[in-house]
Amino acid sequence: MTDNRTPTRSGVTSEGQNDSSAEELLSLFGDEYTCCIIRALTDGPMAARELVDATGMSRPTAYRRLDRLTDAGLVAERLQVASDGHHRTEFRLAVDAVEFEVGGNGFHGRVHPASPDRK
Repeated sequence: MTDNRTPTRSGVTSEGQNDSSAEELLSLFGDEYTCCIIRALTDGPMAARELVDATGMSRPTAYRRLDRLTDAGLVAERLQVASDGHHRTEFRLAVDAVEFEVGGNGFHGRVHPASPDRK
């Protein structure tokens, strides 16, 4: 059984794009640990323990970064329930692209949600 709930994010435009704070996005992409998590998730969904093993970071660091990435709408979580009743949270990339725009009013960041066929 799988719980496919993904938290909704504010700022999603009618085109399905998420307008995020450019400062928040730049901060995330400027962090070595969040970039490691994003790179690891490009191969597909992973549990936090798998991310810790793949990236070599501590569990507390991985969970803090996953919280930030989830809050920004870059990563989604899904509860996987096994037939024996055990469960684990699996994380996946929730975006296909992130873009930054520089204009007269400063920086703007835009997150393009993942296409529905992404696993």
